[in-house]
Amino acid sequence: MSVNKADAALPLFKTALEANPKIEQFWLSYIDALIKEKQFENSKLVIEQAKKQGVAEEKLNVLKTKLTPTVQVNEPKLAVQNKSLSLSQKRKKLSEQQKQKKAKKQTLKSNNPSQQQLISLLEHYQNRRFSDAEKLAVSITNEFPNHQFAWKVLGAVLKQTGRITESLTPMKKSTQLAPQDGEAHSNLGNTLHELGRLDEALASCRQAIELKPDLALAHSNLGNTLKELERLDEALASYIQAIVLKPTYAEAHYNLGNTLKELGRLDEALASYTQAIEFKPDYADAHSNLGITLQELGRLDEALASYTQAIALKPDYALAHSNFGNVLQELGRLDEAEASYTQAIVLKPDLALAHSGLGIVLYIKGNDDLALKSIVKANDIEPQSKDYELLLSVMEARKSRKGNEAAVSDTSNITALTGLVSSPLILNRVVEPELITSLYEMDFIQLDKTKRVGLLASGKTDARYGNGMVSLDFNLFKDARSIIQKLAEDLTKIIVKALKSDIYILDSFFNILSAGGGTTPHVHLNTLDRIIGLDIGKQKYSLVYYLSVGDQNCREPGILKLYEPGEDILPCEGMITIIPASRKHSAVYGGKTDRVMVGVNFYSL
Repeated sequence: MSVNKADAALPLFKTALEANPKIEQFWLSYIDALIKEKQFENSKLVIEQAKKQGVAEEKLNVLKTKLTPTVQVNEPKLAVQNKSLSLSQKRKKLSEQQKQKKAKKQTLKSNNPSQQQLISLLEHYQNRRFSDAEKLAVSITNEFPNHQFAWKVLGAVLKQTGRITESLTPMKKSTQLAPQDGEAHSNLGNTLHELGRLDEALASCRQAIELKPDLALAHSNLGNTLKELERLDEALASYIQAIVLKPTYAEAHYNLGNTLKELGRLDEALASYTQAIEFKPDYADAHSNLGITLQELGRLDEALASYTQAIALKPDYALAHSNFGNVLQELGRLDEAEASYTQAIVLKPDLALAHSGLGIVLYIKGNDDLALKSIVKANDIEPQSKDYELLLSVMEARKSRKGNEAAVSDTSNITALTGLVSSPLILNRVVEPELITSLYEMDFIQLDKTKRVGLLASGKTDARYGNGMVSLDFNLFKDARSIIQKLAEDLTKIIVKALKSDIYILDSFFNILSAGGGTTPHVHLNTLDRIIGLDIGKQKYSLVYYLSVGDQNCREPGILKLYEPGEDILPCEGMITIIPASRKHSAVYGGKTDRVMVGVNFYSL
């Protein structure tokens, strides 16, 4: 159609329509081609058929307007004029009409690339001959700057070859030249997403879906953007819609799996990754993420098999080698784990995860100095990572103690080095009214939305639920407000004094519970804390500071329940409670006024 070959387009549109009559755009394209070929009676019949299939009437009405003037006005007028013409005049007029038609075709031809050029361009792109495709696309856009298809391909080629920023201009040009092209808007949305311009990406994806509701790619791209914005429930809906439209869409199944995994729905994530692999057996990323999910579910042998398959498909897949090492380490196969981490580092020297994993394995094997060097490297690569900073702090402190003649010989028995005299340890601090006011002024998320934050990837779980609000992240003490900095300083002094040890603060946050808010029984140990031989979980503690206890005369006054052994604590204002992070605890609050708390997870050094 773009090169005015409606006659050649007709059988193609018809075949597409017969294959899937539920696709609205197939009807519209077929009818448009019929009209351009002046098959007006057929057009009318097909319009009626399209109506019965549920094609939007307003769209069919637009096509009908192309039928009426041509049939009812133009043809009769020509017939009347021809009656009054002599034979020679008729021949002369026919000759002029043929010349005009030929001139029109020449003009159209001069404004469009040849069909062969377009076919060659498409073949280059589809066969991944991107260099050839780029040269031809640039040539066409220079000669025919208003021809949309070449701009569309040029944008796709630049993106495929990693030039994301450069691809933006041709993609925008493509949507300007063909504002009704839903696929072009979808491509633009995907590029804007990769450039971090998420609001613009959202708008482009939604425009694509409005223009072409059956475009599975647009729904998937919308899901990617929503996921990036942490709107996980909406992202799920978009991926599911993409799969409904295209059940064999492996990438959509994969992205659905990633989102389910972030929500902690591991069994469902497992099913999605498996489905992605069924439709695309060579999908290395899906095999790798399936391995991660199996590992989190404790199915280690199956996880090994998934990582093995990912590496077989993509031998230079550094992350898969690193994850393979994680499972081997967890199984106690330390020499093999060391080899896997080393291979990951060879493939990707700046992969902090591999350096960290190697450091942990070396430490467990007793190579303290080499272990420390690996952790230093991981921390240098990702200085913002709390885990690497924690490992560095713990290993340096242990090394220092080892060199001290007064240190205990068994450094794994860290609890012997602390001064926590009871569990729980209960202390007190006066609460400033402006501290509570400050917490209410901060950004927050609803308590019942905490599971969407995606903490499972780092081995953490979130036991909070119900009504209330909590801090956006676990970095409360980084807030610049003077009252928060004073709180951080005071609590640090209190902890250091209580434990007789330097400390490393991992998490700091606030919880504001309303009626029905609480936590399920849980501990505060993550994957790192549970590594046997590293044993940093023995150095971890949890603190809760009650700023306001709310209503304690209700049925559920928010008793802090401790387990193994069982103990109930009714909080009071200003109370500080410290317990080992390994001790299970829970609380349920049902009062009419808010309960306000600050929490801290920390390690003794």
